[in-house]
Amino acid sequence: MEGFPEIHSDTIVMISRICILFNKFEEFDFEALLYHYLPREKYEVEIAEVFPEDPSDYQLIVPWSFQKIIKQAEEAGNVVVMHSSNLPEGRGWAPIYFSFKEQKSEYVISGIFAADEVDTGDVIVRARFPIEAGYTARFIREVDKEISLMLIARILEKWPSGNMTAIRQSGIGSYRARRTPQDNEVDMKNTLEDLLPHLRGMEPQNPAFFFFNGVKYLIEVRPEFEPVFPKQVTIEYPGLNEIEVLTGLT
Repeated sequence: MEGFPEIHSDTIVMISRICILFNKFEEFDFEALLYHYLPREKYEVEIAEVFPEDPSDYQLIVPWSFQKIIKQAEEAGNVVVMHSSNLPEGRGWAPIYFSFKEQKSEYVISGIFAADEVDTGDVIVRARFPIEAGYTARFIREVDKEISLMLIARILEKWPSGNMTAIRQSGIGSYRARRTPQDNEVDMKNTLEDLLPHLRGMEPQNPAFFFFNGVKYLIEVRPEFEPVFPKQVTIEYPGLNEIEVLTGLT
């Protein structure tokens, strides 16, 4: 898809249309960040709760933590999902939490084609960066949001007319189960060192907790100083066999 023409004096600029799907409109809380990576002079971005009636109207459709079933997503061919694990490892739920719980040294975001079977689509792009000692789930979520937008922009720049190049997932896959609020309870018999991966993976809206003498206590850990955006992000385009290393990011 070549986009839609917008006339500027004697030139014609092709504006690409993108649809980003949310479960609810109120989940969209990053307008400034969105238009930093997808500026209005280059892209027409539509925020929606319902999958487009005609997917071919858009160069790219991105379900953003979308929890509704999209039956026609795979056949559309332009639906890209961002999943925060090194697929096929870590399919399923709560990728931020499990990155801490499993004590991963790197955080990985995979941009894949939507598929009928969850998180099994071909890989278009990956981004990775080290998980620093001061990182917590609250901070990682903000970084995840920004890098996901960066990857969407990279996809549009790499394949301006569509026809994205991807590779099949390879290796042994794993699936992470959906978590419940009860899973946030800590075992007080464990040491603080043992509990720290679990605590770092908790977020303020769903904190860790324990009970003492019938009283529920909430636990939140945060570093003394706010961490900084990753100093280096590596972006891989597996279908093109290309790697891009970004440094000095703020």
